[in-house]
Amino acid sequence: PECSGSLNFKDTEATCCNCRNNYPIRNGKIFFIHVPDHIDTLDSLKERFRKWFGKLYYTVGINIFAPIFPFNYRKEICKRLDLTRQIVVDAGSGNHRIDEDIICLDIFDYDAADIICDLCALPFKDNSVDAFVTRGVLEHVCEPSAVVRNFHKCTRVGGMNIHSVPFLFPFHASPYDYQRYTHKGLEYLFKEFELVGQTNISGPVSLALIITIEFLSIFFSLGYRKLKAYIYLFLCMILFPLKYLDIMFINRKSFISLAPTILTVVRKK
Repeated sequence: PECSGSLNFKDTEATCCNCRNNYPIRNGKIFFIHVPDHIDTLDSLKERFRKWFGKLYYTVGINIFAPIFPFNYRKEICKRLDLTRQIVVDAGSGNHRIDEDIICLDIFDYDAADIICDLCALPFKDNSVDAFVTRGVLEHVCEPSAVVRNFHKCTRVGGMNIHSVPFLFPFHASPYDYQRYTHKGLEYLFKEFELVGQTNISGPVSLALIITIEFLSIFFSLGYRKLKAYIYLFLCMILFPLKYLDIMFINRKSFISLAPTILTVVRKK
């Protein structure tokens, strides 16, 4: 990734043919960086849950108990891409593989990850990837415009990008949290691409629920971060059914101004 040279692969490492840098391969994963630590209390707790429960953390923990309306990301991807024929990279995948034919990339050493790297230094040739997809990732990078430029450079002409990005959402470190985007802000962020579509994949009920849980967990924790994390998770488990009322408001442009999360689909010109 440093000099864009081709890599020569061996069993335990990959070596750049130009600069001769070596990148270790462990458990079938290639490491382009040293894995950072989790520093936020809630994020550290979530990280333990990801390690303990694996796929169940997402299929049950996120889809059911998280205070935001569930979105079928795989269905959206399969609607626009042929996973058996196209190279699709899930950037910031976490410990969840959407589909066996999708390449998982993350900054952390998750079991599901295939490539461990920084999104500002993607280890792909120019115009080599059919699609990049992200879910709640771009708010966690300090230079999103640089990341999007990398997506654009590595995406083939006519290739797609599908990104779910928070708009009205409380601070959440993973390991950091830097920014929020309106739908117009996202349109500008991806200005080098052609805009295919945007929609709210969560609505005002999820927004009210997220704010309520965040407020109550702060209020009752009395300033103790670890206690706040446990109260937050407890409230999610008892209040989550309310989020399904959002079925009346998702995918409606009139409610995009009250969207906790916005889906943006773009194509490389």
